[in-house]
Amino acid sequence: MDSYKKNKPFNWLLFIGILLVAANLRAPITSIGVALPDIKTDLAMSNSAVSVITVVPLLAFAVISLFAARTSNKFGLEKTIFVALCLILIGIIVRSITGISWLYIGTVLIGVGIGFGNVLAPAVIKSKFPLHIGVMTGYYTVVMNVFGGLSSYGTAPLVKAFNYNIAISAIGVITLLTLVVWSFQIKGKQETATALSYESVNVWKSPLSWQITILMGGQSLIFYSLINWMPAYLSQNGLSISEAGAYLSIMQIAIIPFTFITPIFATKMKSQFLLTFITGLLFVAGVAIMLFMPTLAIISTILIGIAGGLAFGLVNTFFSLRTEHIQTSAKLSGMAQSVGYLFAALGPLLFGILHDLTGQWLASLSILLITAIGITLFGSQAGRNRTIEQTLKK
Repeated sequence: MDSYKKNKPFNWLLFIGILLVAANLRAPITSIGVALPDIKTDLAMSNSAVSVITVVPLLAFAVISLFAARTSNKFGLEKTIFVALCLILIGIIVRSITGISWLYIGTVLIGVGIGFGNVLAPAVIKSKFPLHIGVMTGYYTVVMNVFGGLSSYGTAPLVKAFNYNIAISAIGVITLLTLVVWSFQIKGKQETATALSYESVNVWKSPLSWQITILMGGQSLIFYSLINWMPAYLSQNGLSISEAGAYLSIMQIAIIPFTFITPIFATKMKSQFLLTFITGLLFVAGVAIMLFMPTLAIISTILIGIAGGLAFGLVNTFFSLRTEHIQTSAKLSGMAQSVGYLFAALGPLLFGILHDLTGQWLASLSILLITAIGITLFGSQAGRNRTIEQTLKK
């Protein structure tokens, strides 16, 4: 096991910095879903073209996750996260400029910045707060989802009062504040993902890594598909765009308490298998209700929100619980998020394409149902009590 200096005073400035970083890891993406109808109309885009906007950041997450740990080893965790925040801010500004090209370029920059943050933030928590992993992961995931929900909720009235350009750029204020606070972390010696003695661990050969990846990819596919397409789906089933935006926020609000309590309780459990299995069942129930009984969408969004909170909390906790070393944690995080987000990118893309081809939502939502079943059967195995290192020992 890794050894740490346990007598250091609690670093409140770093604590606030991590929470602010978390605030930037979903909000720039969730804000776009409610604005998509206006963007589509103003720029005369097809559903397939709009789908590209939803897929680009996920593909960026997938690619960057492969290199994030290696990059941080060279420049340091803190400096790499600072540069990532700069990319997010620049991307938000560029994305708000009218024009399809600017929209795509800004989205790519945002995706690259968030991709680094997704992988490296859990490594900072494991490294800097080894005695408070459960609580810190809880705070981290809660803030991420709170700001994701607020971003969706706040975008609708801004779009109505002004235009989509202003609406999707408002989150830049938070990113700028984060840069100011995080700048205090780039002074002095930098932490790296392999600060401790190097031990070669090929996480790609561990079946446990793939089970965690299925959980990560499955919950991401469901979440990002609904973030981007649920407003359009619900609006075609009798709800206004404002009501659909509210439902989207309800789903994310339901996520929040479970992203906080899940890491705390999970770290105290000997095995998280049952909890992970129940998470899959909740996904199945929620998606099935939305597919076959759209009039009960409020129940569906709550169930999916609870499942999403459990899944996201578990995944981020597993990055620490299922590894024995910081470098293995970073590698597992990189693998799970790379493959997971690549898998998730198929969701929003296929949603738009299948809807264009069929003119209905049945085929699109069926993808989510199949994914939910996969989480239940295979992703739940990630909850069994063992580490990546143990699974690779012969």
